[in-house]
Amino acid sequence: MRKSCLLPLAVLALFAAACSSDASERIEGKWQDSTFGVYLEVGDDGQFKVSVGEALTHPFEVGDYTFDGETLTMNTASESLNCPDTSVTWTVAFSDEDDQADLTFVEDSCVGADRSVDMVWIRQPS
Repeated sequence: MRKSCLLPLAVLALFAAACSSDASERIEGKWQDSTFGVYLEVGDDGQFKVSVGEALTHPFEVGDYTFDGETLTMNTASESLNCPDTSVTWTVAFSDEDDQADLTFVEDSCVGADRSVDMVWIRQPS
């Protein structure tokens, strides 16, 4: 009886792991925020950076992020110029082609920050 219960649990665990991996891949890449015009790079290594310039050579925000397919949380590092050592959370809905992400603001630990708003990200060519 126990062996027959373990197989469905193992299959379910593998399916959940595969789905979360696919979900995180949707957010990875280079984006432009249509609200502020800044550029973002969301890496497959769990790191992000935000810059005024498309080349992202002088980011004003850097840190790590988590994304579960619906909720994005970005944690800024101490070297960030904007709201260091804080976190901001949005829910994310993608367009059918994954070329646009609509972010709905949830919470921000940096009081009065410009990032505490809903945003639309447009995917940029790599």
